[in-house]
Amino acid sequence: MRIVSVTSVRDEGPFLLEWIAWHRLIGVTDFLIFSNDCRDGTGALLDALAGAGVVSHRPQLPAGGKSIQWQALKSAWADPLRKAADWMLISDVDEFPVVHCGAGRLADLISALPEGTDAVTLAWRLFGAGGRVEFTGQPVTQGFTRSAPGDMLHPVSATMFKSLFRPAAFQRPGVHRPGRRPGAPAALWVDGSGRALPGHIAGDDKRLSLIPLRDHRRLAEMHHYSLRSVESYIVKAERGLPNRSTKKIDLHYWVERNFNNQPNEAALRHADALARGMAELMALPGVAALHDAACAWHRESFARLIREPVYYRLWTGCLHAGGSAALSDPLALKVLRGFQALESGG
Repeated sequence: MRIVSVTSVRDEGPFLLEWIAWHRLIGVTDFLIFSNDCRDGTGALLDALAGAGVVSHRPQLPAGGKSIQWQALKSAWADPLRKAADWMLISDVDEFPVVHCGAGRLADLISALPEGTDAVTLAWRLFGAGGRVEFTGQPVTQGFTRSAPGDMLHPVSATMFKSLFRPAAFQRPGVHRPGRRPGAPAALWVDGSGRALPGHIAGDDKRLSLIPLRDHRRLAEMHHYSLRSVESYIVKAERGLPNRSTKKIDLHYWVERNFNNQPNEAALRHADALARGMAELMALPGVAALHDAACAWHRESFARLIREPVYYRLWTGCLHAGGSAALSDPLALKVLRGFQALESGG
């Protein structure tokens, strides 16, 4: 069984080896990684990994009006690796699939799904900064072990998902979910507990929220470390998002993701295997030096950025906004109704 992982990166050098090692140990067989405008040596690091046969690296130059991530997805869909894959996962370097069944591998998840499943939702589990201020270089899955509750209704990002899917069953890729093939039989979508998705979610390619589902993470979910430390967040704010160039990474973004409400050590079951996998990658020619150089660039960038007023204010704001509250269900529903009214123009 071939499982291809697709991602688009910029200046992710300090986090790349952990992400690749994690996905390898859970069963990803092929990596298709696009890079653009990297200043920290990510491109060179990917070249070294590609030279060792670990990943396929596709450097990119922005073109046209589409975001760089959408351009990458279009190229990935036409790539022979996609065409040869049985399953496909499109995600970012701050996202880690966590399988709760069997030995914690993607094969265990796939075996637990109903026969004929075409796609499974991996619900985001938001992980906060956990009070960590400095970038230390420690693996993200070990350094950040507090998360939002699994049934949180607001912010809407807490109810979103990524998808593990059979590419042969769909017509086009998507950042969160693939697009249907017009006229073809409906794809069989299930949630992270293996239950068939309601029609209003499964049948709507634009639906990115799993509301009102509950108990939809028993087999698998997606740990989302979108903040990491305060220092790393400042570097991320300057870099921007791959798919939303107009969306600000500001204090509001921080507050809507800095949930440290409960201990969550589910990822630690793979800590020893992950350490071995990272060591194997570090031992490849040139990789350790390039990784260390990327970490040094990351630290230097933070030191440079907080000398600018806008990033200094963001830094101090994040330091004071130590953690976000999970709203009660009644209050969360009230807030959601307000969000829906704004979205509909009412």
